[in-house]
Amino acid sequence: MRRTPTPPEIDSKECTGCGICVKACPVFTLAMHEEKAVVDRGDSCIECGHCGAVCPVDAVVQKKAAVAPDLTVGEKPAVSPEVLMQLLRERRSVRSYRQEPISREVLERIINAGRYAPTGSNSQRVHYLIVTSAEEISELGKEIMDFNAKFFKQLEKKPFAFLMSMFLGRKKIQELLNYGPGILHAQKKLEEGEDALMHKAQALLLVHAEDWDGSPAFYCAVAMYHCSLMAHTLGVGVCFNGWVENTVNSNRKLKERLGIPKDNKCYGAMTMGYQDIKYRRLIERNRPDVQWR
Repeated sequence: MRRTPTPPEIDSKECTGCGICVKACPVFTLAMHEEKAVVDRGDSCIECGHCGAVCPVDAVVQKKAAVAPDLTVGEKPAVSPEVLMQLLRERRSVRSYRQEPISREVLERIINAGRYAPTGSNSQRVHYLIVTSAEEISELGKEIMDFNAKFFKQLEKKPFAFLMSMFLGRKKIQELLNYGPGILHAQKKLEEGEDALMHKAQALLLVHAEDWDGSPAFYCAVAMYHCSLMAHTLGVGVCFNGWVENTVNSNRKLKERLGIPKDNKCYGAMTMGYQDIKYRRLIERNRPDVQWR
């Protein structure tokens, strides 16, 4: 069902006719008329708030994307390129957590960072699911491990592997077969008391979205990465977990039990906990593979 947009309101007395809001509008909601900005195509508005954010005289009011009057953008970005690069390099995949609960306040701050991630047409259709019970996370880990172990044991049988290759492709099946020994080893370690999947996390965050919606995988990935950066600044370590994401989408009963709607798909998961170890040095990565034209 198509939502009814709320277009901005233009105070014609305050409007100076600079046209900046018209230039900033991505969907041509605004236009210039008699040297003033006016709402020309109100039904096209996506409530992104760009118009109100760029108006130099506060002549634009967007009720659905209210501009925070006490928060303004400075002449320069909030952080320098050097500080941002330091943050990006500091954030690591953390798999060793202190057995200390993460407070609701901290978790809300982490999720709130995802709120400001970009989404196509400002849809903001990223949904968050957070599990805060360490016991439930552990049980989920065991279930996910068992599910994948059974799958890989089946995949070792040539008829089953051939059938799956018809749906997933031969390269994907070969990739999965390469992962098989690792998941079976992790299951054995779990039986010995070592949690190689959830790492005894204190919280588990999943993001999901309607499967039909534009580019949901991108929206969810960006939102989750926003959350991961905020988590790092709060001393919370995270680790993206593809096993959780893939299993939730493959196991209908698990998906239902987690309360993810049928038409939604999980597009990311990460374990969280206060870091039990300290990374003392940054590491290098491969140089970017770039094609210049």
